[in-house]
Amino acid sequence: MNLSIDRRQLLLASMALGASGGARAQPAASPAVAPHPDLALKLIIVGRRRPGTTLAEHRHHIRRVHGELVVQNIAADPGNAPRRYVQNPVFDGTFLAASPGAADPFSLNRDFVTQIWFPDLPSAARARQSAFYLQKVKHDEDNFVDQASVVFMPVRERVIAGAAAPENQRVKLFGFLRRSAGAAPNDFRRAWDSAPWAAGASTGALRYAQNDTLPTPMGPPPVDGIDEFWFDDEAGARAFLRRWQAWVAEALVRPGLAPEGRDFALLAHEDVIHAGPR
Repeated sequence: MNLSIDRRQLLLASMALGASGGARAQPAASPAVAPHPDLALKLIIVGRRRPGTTLAEHRHHIRRVHGELVVQNIAADPGNAPRRYVQNPVFDGTFLAASPGAADPFSLNRDFVTQIWFPDLPSAARARQSAFYLQKVKHDEDNFVDQASVVFMPVRERVIAGAAAPENQRVKLFGFLRRSAGAAPNDFRRAWDSAPWAAGASTGALRYAQNDTLPTPMGPPPVDGIDEFWFDDEAGARAFLRRWQAWVAEALVRPGLAPEGRDFALLAHEDVIHAGPR
């Protein structure tokens, strides 16, 4: 996404430094699948369409115009481009009530979740400074994104269960989690890792991954963890959403590990535009 110049400079600085540190629990190694080296870092971009455009106009532009520009970028300069590229147009979900006196980037509904993968943070920084990106991709972002509300989060993905990421379209559920200010990071992480689906319980999902958000010089990430589930159809995702919400209330909110009413979920159709290495 097209961050402001100041934010982009800070982001690039965080990438050069590895964007690590802070009082956060260290990610555990995935018990199921280690990522391919080219897919070690995932960037999750959550946003809304450009003001004044319809959802149909946004859907067309992000996929048929911008998506094709990214594919051209990958073909023209693969060493300085995303290694994997997935768009997730949102079809339903929840959003947060506005907090009195505090701006919340997720107090607005969302239209898309874009995911791009790189080997590491310096590779992502170089891609955003490449000639192809600066000349052809960057300027198109203003045509379909509300730049004032877009949220850009580097994460470490841990695949907990399921087969390799599918190449065809699937339905996905993204669950966004926040830790309470007074909760210890390790306690929050322990509860998250103890979810029934993390322990192998049946969910009806084809695949399950946890995404550990990374801090940047702009401050802590806006959420502390992102659940990601794949389903065969919308009905399965909708049914599971109720189960996920009940688990958050019981396992995280009730013991004080997460604030009440600050989790939310997005349902989307996955569109794998560039699958990358397997």
